[in-house]
Amino acid sequence: MPSPGAFATSPSAADPPGNRWTARLWGWPLLAGVLAGAAVGGILHGFVWLEQTRRQEIEHAVLQAQAATVRAHLESELNASLSMSLALSSFVLAQPDFSEQAAAQVAASLIRAQPAIRSIALAPDNVIRHIYPRAGNEKALGLRYMDTPSQRDAVLRMMREKRPVIAGPIELVQGGQGIINRIPVVFTQPDGTTRYWGLVAVAIDPRPIFERAGVMPENRSGDTRYALRGKDGLGARGAAILGDATLFSQPDAVTMDILIPGGRWQLAARSVKPTGIAGLGVQALIALLALATGALVAYAITAQRRIRSMALTDPLTGLANRYQFNQRGQELVALSRRNQSPLTLLNIDIDGFKAINDTYGHAGGDAVLVQVAQALKTCCRETDLLARIGGDEFLILLPDTASGPALDALLKRLHDAVGQVMPGSHTASRAGISIGVASRSSQTPTLEGLMHEADDIMYRAKARGQKQLDLAG
Repeated sequence: MPSPGAFATSPSAADPPGNRWTARLWGWPLLAGVLAGAAVGGILHGFVWLEQTRRQEIEHAVLQAQAATVRAHLESELNASLSMSLALSSFVLAQPDFSEQAAAQVAASLIRAQPAIRSIALAPDNVIRHIYPRAGNEKALGLRYMDTPSQRDAVLRMMREKRPVIAGPIELVQGGQGIINRIPVVFTQPDGTTRYWGLVAVAIDPRPIFERAGVMPENRSGDTRYALRGKDGLGARGAAILGDATLFSQPDAVTMDILIPGGRWQLAARSVKPTGIAGLGVQALIALLALATGALVAYAITAQRRIRSMALTDPLTGLANRYQFNQRGQELVALSRRNQSPLTLLNIDIDGFKAINDTYGHAGGDAVLVQVAQALKTCCRETDLLARIGGDEFLILLPDTASGPALDALLKRLHDAVGQVMPGSHTASRAGISIGVASRSSQTPTLEGLMHEADDIMYRAKARGQKQLDLAG
């Protein structure tokens, strides 16, 4: 006979692993509440993430539309102003021996058409000989491009590539900043050879164009910031022109190329809308909902466990009740029959219990029932099924237990444990018990048969007077 142990109502070993895990989970309300709260929090975070992603996509599309509008504005004005160089080139090619007055008239017409033009220069042999307007630009007259380090490389590139080259924004010799578009003037001789005449240059003031496009940092409005780079028309390889150059490295920024005569610039746009505390508010709400869900789940499981316990246990002694005994007893009988293992049922009745109730009242009787239940539990194993099925009647179902010395020793321990003086009520009492023993066999293959046989044997033992109730005092 295995050593005695405390009675337990753990799931049957026959339960599937999934059911055992479910039982364990539901046996830990706090853990289940935490998991439920985490699941709700994760789902809500997923919804918030999807909504944020959707809003970010919308904001990104709006930002792209804004940047495209700025790009179109810049391209329109820059190309309109800088392309005036082509008109000057055509003028020189048509009239290589132009007069000062004719050149001034053409230049005046161009400046009237495009007010952003600061100056127009004609530079035969790469030396500025004519500049319009003269007032304020006198310092540029006589400028030798090949002797000016800041402009030499651009002119050499123009001559080498024989195409327009843009420079700037740069500091102009006559003062202030300007963007210069230089176009080579090349004559084609009758024999097909070419002769480099020089260049024409148009310098424009970019500030009014930038202001009208809304990209000037000091005049910015709304929640969008802009930056330009591509000095000398080099695009992404060029230096910064205006704005915060770090915008180009921001992952949420929109970048676009701006095509201008002789090169390209690059525009960066980024929204800087403040996040505010709305995000923190949403996170706090999610946390509260997750916490509330976890608390509700934990409470529901605790309540379910309490209800289940009330349905399966005797409220006075905490032992299994008749319903649980029938449920688990059927399983143990089926297991015994399947494995051909022994199974014994003990039917225990307290001797003279009516006299205890009559003498000490129901409170004293209840105290004796509790004391007897505790005494019986000390003699049982975890695999044994101990139940109070009503009044002063107890049942013990013993798996893997057959008639013999081990069972006799258990019966003696049960009598001794119950017969001890058991304090705890308002009066000390000594109780005796009568026990009916029945083992599963071909004549008693069912739980009902075992219970009926054990009950008959117990009443016969009680009738023979094998045990009498001994009241102390």
